[in-house]
Amino acid sequence: MIKLGCTILCVHDVTKSVEFYENAFGLTRKFVTPDSDYVELLTGGTTLSFASMRLAESNLKAGFL
Repeated sequence: MIKLGCTILCVHDVTKSVEFYENAFGLTRKFVTPDSDYVELLTGGTTLSFASMRLAESNLKAGFL
């Protein structure tokens, strides 16, 4: 059986995105980097993560749109 463990959304404003999901769906933070450029939210079986566009670009060698 395949189980989805994590989904990462690349966003322009991690803080605003996380606050929206916390307020709209009652999710809580699982992990936050010191720079707040990556945050994980608890959703039950799957972790919902948000990464800043800058962080995403720095991790993708072929580029990022």
